[in-house]
Amino acid sequence: MHVRDSSPFRKATLISTWLSTQPLDWFLSSHFGREPLVRPSSARDAIPLLTWATVEKLVRAGADMLVVRNGVRHTGDAPLAPAEAWGLLERGYSLVIRECDRLDPDLRALAEAFALELPGEVGVQAFATPAGYCSFGWHYDCEDVFIAQTCGEKQYRLRRNTVNPRPRLREIPRDAHFERETSPVLACTLLPGDWLYVPRGWWHMAHATRDSLSLSVGVLSDDARETPVRTSVRRHRVVRG
Repeated sequence: MHVRDSSPFRKATLISTWLSTQPLDWFLSSHFGREPLVRPSSARDAIPLLTWATVEKLVRAGADMLVVRNGVRHTGDAPLAPAEAWGLLERGYSLVIRECDRLDPDLRALAEAFALELPGEVGVQAFATPAGYCSFGWHYDCEDVFIAQTCGEKQYRLRRNTVNPRPRLREIPRDAHFERETSPVLACTLLPGDWLYVPRGWWHMAHATRDSLSLSVGVLSDDARETPVRTSVRRHRVVRG
């Protein structure tokens, strides 16, 4: 896919920029694959990448999409027109738009910028969540997940995973057994321009306190995938950020 040279993320060292005053080596040694990290305001350059106009464009383009409300998937068809999408949002459903980089060159450039600094396959998806609702309940991912808030407000809760701390794609159980978890709960709130890093395997869930848009960038390691890949930018499964 062609990426416009005017993209702010073309050949950018994105994580280094978002870390602001901390060096990338510090993040890789102290947090990557280990501990969550939240940073206020330093991802402001991501805000224009996902607006309600972007959502409308992706819907019109026929983007691959999950429709989900408080952990329960919508049984009907995904929306094919903006009016259908807005109707689902009014009923409390989140739109989880997958493989955004197939359809938007700036989001493709976002994935490529992550791939310059982090090892693994990189993929981008977008979340549109109405106020008062969650998309998914407590869950964990095989990916390391970077979440940038671009509109509204979301409250996140996180817990260290002691049940399945290093999940792999082939080993994700149908029942994650969250009820067995005993680790303490961490919490943070994301506003536009804030970002959150969720390490591979960490439990998390998000509740929108205002109509919310967020970008979720997943980085899947060779260990989690269990086989090496040739390219660092991938077409990925859903990351339930």
